[in-house]
Amino acid sequence: MTLTAQSPCKINRELRVGRLRTDGYHEIRSRMVTIDLADSISAEESDRIELSCDDPSLPGGADNLVVRAAVRLAEEAGVRAGARLRLEKRVPAGGGLGGGSSDAACTLRLLAALWRLSVSDADLERVAAGLGSDVPFFLTGGEGEVSGRGERVVPLPDAPPADLILLVPPFSVSTAAVYREYAGRGTLPERLALDEKPATRYLGPNDLAPAVLVKEPKMEAYVRSAAEATPDWAISGSGATIVLHGAGPAARDELSRRHPDARVIACRSLSRADYIARTRPTGGAR
Repeated sequence: MTLTAQSPCKINRELRVGRLRTDGYHEIRSRMVTIDLADSISAEESDRIELSCDDPSLPGGADNLVVRAAVRLAEEAGVRAGARLRLEKRVPAGGGLGGGSSDAACTLRLLAALWRLSVSDADLERVAAGLGSDVPFFLTGGEGEVSGRGERVVPLPDAPPADLILLVPPFSVSTAAVYREYAGRGTLPERLALDEKPATRYLGPNDLAPAVLVKEPKMEAYVRSAAEATPDWAISGSGATIVLHGAGPAARDELSRRHPDARVIACRSLSRADYIARTRPTGGAR
């Protein structure tokens, strides 16, 4: 049997970062939304867990979050099962879009179906929380408020669909390095700026943005171009992707002209229903 599913990524509409916790993570409060830029994962039965990927730059074996997700799920379920996994990458790695975390969540759903496991949502959430801070959000998708170190997810009503442009520089930014630069300086607000009524922008503040610019000075040129295209822009997560809202096709063409080395991607936000439909495993016996 072979099963396949998409694993859409996310943007941070707003990201506020507080103190450094004793476990080494920062306390956060964020508004996330899934978008229609997605990787694809297939899984078929095998006697061992193995992964192939069309992007040779990504780590393989136990260093890949997809493999770790498969191993942890088998341990959680108490089964000795294998899978041949194939990952087709479309989401830029190291761009602040949560592509690896989405792939891990997708793998949990795929293998729960492939292995015919009797696991609850709570079981999957527990495994997801142990894999990484963004992984639990991708078990829900749509629009959500995320807090703690990322393991607490409160689904929110979906905002109207938003047309977005992603400006993806030809380099990644280390999440760990950005958080080290930030070094727990902030205090979490009681509520997000986007919760104020009426919200004047689609994209709210990102407390990590100054640290991103310090760790990667080349970001300045891309930020300037985004700001000239629209006042409603933000760095997503720990970077390097810049999200633009309210910029039309002409802005996309101009960004491509200015930055021929970058990826300029038109995308749209995904409702929770659309996200669930895209991530539902499909396929069957070969």
